[in-house]
Amino acid sequence: MARWELLATVVEHRRRAPEQYELILHAPPIAEAAQPGQFVMVRPLETHAPLLRRPYSILRANPDKGIISLFYAVHGAFTELLSLKQVGSSIRLLGPLGNWFQPVRGVQRHILVAGGFGAPPLCFFASRLAYSLKAEERIIILAGARRRDLLVGLDEFRALGAEVHVSTEDGSHGYTGRVTDLLVHQLENPEPAAVYACGPNAMLKIVAKICTQHAVPCFVSVETPMPCGVGACLGCAVRVALPGGSQWFRRACMEGPIFRAEEVIWE
Repeated sequence: MARWELLATVVEHRRRAPEQYELILHAPPIAEAAQPGQFVMVRPLETHAPLLRRPYSILRANPDKGIISLFYAVHGAFTELLSLKQVGSSIRLLGPLGNWFQPVRGVQRHILVAGGFGAPPLCFFASRLAYSLKAEERIIILAGARRRDLLVGLDEFRALGAEVHVSTEDGSHGYTGRVTDLLVHQLENPEPAAVYACGPNAMLKIVAKICTQHAVPCFVSVETPMPCGVGACLGCAVRVALPGGSQWFRRACMEGPIFRAEEVIWE
């Protein structure tokens, strides 16, 4: 699939919550090609400092307007630089990169499990999925975080008419507990379902186990360092199981970041 390296212009910079922002960028080729679950490599300055780019999932893409948006939280020097970007300034992007979520057909429920800041690619996926649903299909969102202010994407999910269930570990919003508890409850319903998840790998490991136990197809977007984003450095290698019982590695930036849950060997 084609990818572009370009200077994207900041057209809007929204504060979503304390220390959480959405960057809306004019990047027509990327907006045209982007698929749900893909990401871009970001460099906040036009120079080569910081040396390494960072990967950010695409929250939304509008090909008609030529814009994409990225969500980020400020927690270090790199994101501090992003937070200083003004409307009209430029950010260097490389993308779109990686594979993408594709809906499982023949099921009635598409269950999207979003753990904290893992919500953005699922927001993008839900926005595309909502327009392709058959009459008997529906979208169910399970969104979880440690506390209320770390929940992401609820407004986007609700605007699509999705059925949204929320959990927080501290009980500040919705069910008190982990989002994987909500998944167990959903899968007690025998109605055919498929699961798509993004969040911390510890959460994804539990999601994968639950889906395996219930014989439900599951796709996960893994979290892993991506120093280059183009498959050269091998810093994002994910251990996977191969037919016959052997193991190998896949590059999350090229063959991923989305994998079938049963193929990932969780460390």
